[in-house]
Parts: sequence; structure tokens; C-alpha cells
Amino acid sequence: MKRLTAHLAHVTPTKEKVGSEGKLKTILNNTVSVRNLRSQAEVNEALSKIRSQHTIATCTKHNHTTWNVGDEMWYTSNEK
Repeated sequence: MKRLTAHLAHVTPTKEKVGSEGKLKTILNNTVSVRNLRSQAEVNEALSKIRSQHTIATCTKHNHTTWNVGDEMWYTSNEK
């Protein structure tokens, strides 16, 4: 089983009430994860679905270890 995680670009922060007092907290949901993917075909299908709904962030740092400059920021990892 694999998990796909994609970092999103151009995400607007939202305000949500938290706690018993109802204070507002700013929340930024800038990643999307899809779990329980069994094959590379399912990973590609989930990735295209994310691309159709969101813009995946691109790497801008030259010294990043996972992505090169200009690459889309998504990765897969193994699940148990």
C-alpha cells in the first residue's frame, strides 16, 4: 500500500472556531494525502484527480533534497 502526498499552491487560509470560547484560528490546509493506493496506476489516477481540482506547488529552492527547481512537489511513501 502506498500513500500519495501533494503540496498545494495558492491556498487561501480559512478561519475556524476552536475551543469552548469559540476563538477564531487561522488554518492553512496546503497538503493533500491519498491513502491505500495499491499500484502505480492508482497513484497516477489520484495525482491527475488532484491536478484537476488544485494547483500542485513547484519547488523554488536550489538546495532542496527531494525536488529540483521547477519540479512538482509530491511524493509517495509506503504504508503498513
